[in-house]
Amino acid sequence: MKKIISPVAILLLCSSAATAQVPVSKEPRHKKVIENKYIRLLDVRIKPGDTTQFHIHATPSLFLYFTNTTVCSQIKGKDWVTAKNQAGNASYRSFDNDTLVHRVSNCDTVPFHVTDIELLSAYKPNDPIQPLPLMVLFDNGKAIAYRITRSSLNKEIISNHGPMIAELVAGDDVTCYDTMTKRSTTIKNGKYLYIEPGRSFYFSAKENEEINMVLFEIK
Repeated sequence: MKKIISPVAILLLCSSAATAQVPVSKEPRHKKVIENKYIRLLDVRIKPGDTTQFHIHATPSLFLYFTNTTVCSQIKGKDWVTAKNQAGNASYRSFDNDTLVHRVSNCDTVPFHVTDIELLSAYKPNDPIQPLPLMVLFDNGKAIAYRITRSSLNKEIISNHGPMIAELVAGDDVTCYDTMTKRSTTIKNGKYLYIEPGRSFYFSAKENEEINMVLFEIK
């Protein structure tokens, strides 16, 4: 005998699925693009009018916004809050004692793009790090964030540092040249590059091209 599922049961199942909470790395709009011993990079792209599932942030994370977008967010059990995000804004949140369960909606007419880099393990947390000669956005016990512009792309070699992630917010292609392997990698607008610890490299770009790139260094 076939079982008949009532419309009420279907509605309850749909409601349960809609309000279910998952780890941020399992939320469908948070695409895992890089994962290794040190980081998990989630590329988040939300179309206008679209909303994520409720998801859980419980791991120290680095965030970088790629778009100027108005978004609405709702912490579970609270009211919606609206905020305007600015392209190039980088931030850190530990989530150690403030696990966040929320969902995010794109309230704007343009796509919303942000990356969430979860910090899975430290590199050399007890070793002092001399910051690079770049604009420092923040420096804490987990990571350093630098701003790289056209004027700071002087092909100065960076070496003997921890894991890094370069993310190009605006501008044409930036090239990362590895002096050890003699190979170059192109970073395109809206994309990123993971750089293994201990590498020796430098960045370059076309002349007179405005660049807005953020470089994260894991401690």
